[in-house]
Amino acid sequence: MNKGLLLVLSELSDADVERVFVRLAGLRGIHATVADEMRVSDALVEALAVHGGAEALVRAAANPRLTSSQLCLLIEAGGDPVVAGAFPPDADAPDANAGNAGAGDAEAGATPPEGAAGEADHALDRGRRELRRPGVAAERALALLRAHPVLAHTARRGGPAGVLHTPDAPVTRTEALDQVGPALRAGVLAPREILVRMRPARVAAQVLAVVSREHSYVTGEVTIHELLRPGIVTTLGANPAAWAHLARTLGRFTGTLPELFAAASAHRGEAAIEVPAAVRPSVVFLLRRLNTDELTALIPHLDHAAAAALLPGNVPPLPNVAEAALRCGHPALLEALAQHQSIGRHYANRLKDLGDDHLDGLLVDNRSGVTAELRREIYAGRRADRPRVPMHPDLRAKLIAEPPFGSEPEAYALSGDPALVDHALPRCEARKLRRIDWIDIVLSLWERADPSVTGDILDRHGALFPDRIRSTARAALATDDPTPLRELRARWDRGPRAEPPIPEHRRPPIDRIRDTPLDQWHSWLTAAVTAGELDTEEVVRHARPARHAFEALVSIDAYQWAPGNPRPALARLAKRIGANPEAWVVLAGLAADFEGTLGELADLSCAAAG
Repeated sequence: MNKGLLLVLSELSDADVERVFVRLAGLRGIHATVADEMRVSDALVEALAVHGGAEALVRAAANPRLTSSQLCLLIEAGGDPVVAGAFPPDADAPDANAGNAGAGDAEAGATPPEGAAGEADHALDRGRRELRRPGVAAERALALLRAHPVLAHTARRGGPAGVLHTPDAPVTRTEALDQVGPALRAGVLAPREILVRMRPARVAAQVLAVVSREHSYVTGEVTIHELLRPGIVTTLGANPAAWAHLARTLGRFTGTLPELFAAASAHRGEAAIEVPAAVRPSVVFLLRRLNTDELTALIPHLDHAAAAALLPGNVPPLPNVAEAALRCGHPALLEALAQHQSIGRHYANRLKDLGDDHLDGLLVDNRSGVTAELRREIYAGRRADRPRVPMHPDLRAKLIAEPPFGSEPEAYALSGDPALVDHALPRCEARKLRRIDWIDIVLSLWERADPSVTGDILDRHGALFPDRIRSTARAALATDDPTPLRELRARWDRGPRAEPPIPEHRRPPIDRIRDTPLDQWHSWLTAAVTAGELDTEEVVRHARPARHAFEALVSIDAYQWAPGNPRPALARLAKRIGANPEAWVVLAGLAADFEGTLGELADLSCAAAG
């Protein structure tokens, strides 16, 4: 049974869910699917509690995203077996069946037994330990869950639970990251609670950084950015002294991030921002919340390592950071931008036009981020609104020393640098050069060097040139007028080479989802929706095949705290399918193999059901 189907079913009205669920209950796999980590509606859980068998109830109770009230419904219906299935016992936990005295003592505040893993004598901790003991009675479990709903989440997981049980107590990075992800997915924790309550501040910054950038796709960046930016701007802004204080104290500050921001805001004036290596990732993560103007004012005060770290290497350059780098000219940051594997043509062009020989060398070495066309422009010394300049000796020596497997002789021959052209021409493959390219070799030498040097190169390598071009070039050199070459080039020129296709990962999400079928790797779609770049309705309308569209909706639904809430689109799809149980049966049967969109599948299911 498809998990996405249950997501859509959860959006039916309460009156219709039970009728459809009863019809689907006979289909293979529906009860097992409810056990997966996914959101289900109260009405669906109620239908399962009424119509599901004992085994189905135990399976469903394993779903870690059930709310406390939903789990109570299943326990009321299934009794002690559901409790045992929902709360796996700790290996060293004592049996809870030795009467109810132990439970009464815990309720009364008695000291917990030895071996409680150092947990504080706290009501939530005591309740959690009790639920995770073998043999706890259903009545006792219900009482604990109704008194402390958060136990529906924390008592079902092993390991520490301090983030939710004692949110104001210090926590380590490892403990926090172990707890935060599942808690966010389950809806029992919000990013704002991490910001305002988690301590120390360094751990809170580390956790928010992980939440905002779980992988190369920017899953939670928008939400976390909007959460952090107001507090940072109003307290720290572009004040170097405040940031210098934050960098010095972040590693030892015991309070929360807002408390650290407030303490740092008291420091004013000019100051060098020296960021210790241990806290550099966290400080840089906070700095990225600033806009271009604020970063432009602040970057000159940063040490080189911190400035270079502003550009994360696993995503395209952040526009605010890249623009600030080009404005303020910080050498370390410009070097990091030139070496970035996802620099893109826009920023690479702007770096090239700066005319810095060192940056040109870095761009040339960045084969994965810089196009061959732009490298040709660097070899040729072309700059926007500037005359061509001689090639730097270091760049020339490096290109001549390139091994054959890394060399670009056809591009070198077009550079106009006499030594490089003389080196490259014998190594060119004639089939890779058009007729106008041979003309450009001569014209480029003429423009960048002088006619006498051009004549020397033509004398040395004239046999390589096509006859018509060689004779026209010699005639032009004899009259010291390149016009015949330019006229011949204009006659043969068929326009610029076709632009290379835009890489799939750089196309707008709406174009990708319309033109390209989904495969099992659709993280980009989850990122686009959760960042607000794509409406979930577009997934329903355009994503195909249906099975992968369902999977994408399940992934999107896990980020319920992000901007792209899928529930309105799911509700419209549920309404489109309707309350006819037979339409849902047809949909369930076709979902695995249907190659169209979810909207088309819904229409076909309704038509087939009659």
